[in-house]
Amino acid sequence: MTSCYEWFSFPSEFFVKCPKCDGISKCTNSPIIKEKQIGGAIHYESLGKLGVFEGDITCINCGFAGRASISWPRDAYWQCEVKSKILWAWSLEHTNVLLAYIQSSERNLHDYSGYMSSLLHLPSHFKLAKNRDAVVASLKKLIANSH
Repeated sequence: MTSCYEWFSFPSEFFVKCPKCDGISKCTNSPIIKEKQIGGAIHYESLGKLGVFEGDITCINCGFAGRASISWPRDAYWQCEVKSKILWAWSLEHTNVLLAYIQSSERNLHDYSGYMSSLLHLPSHFKLAKNRDAVVASLKKLIANSH
């Protein structure tokens, strides 16, 4: 689910695996993006390799607090594999939004304010009717394991 576009809507708070215990950790800063002009077009890139950035994290499980290198989406806490593809979310709320969106027969993006851009760029693999049951089951299991 990662593409350059997701960087534009990266939230200021999201959850990653703790580098110490693999528990749930809150990251409170999003990747820094810089703009550059190539020819007549504007291009955006992260300060660092795409998907790798520094983050200030606090682990809810072990209490670790500090700066850590984050590789997104590999370090996303909310992620599941669906037919050999990784589906990730920024938070439990985002996971629930993904579940509602995939289960919906209408899939009106305007019903999911705050998450429209991530849903707009959700890879078709996860939206295909033939994968719907697997995606729903994976997301439900991920949510159930959070309690």
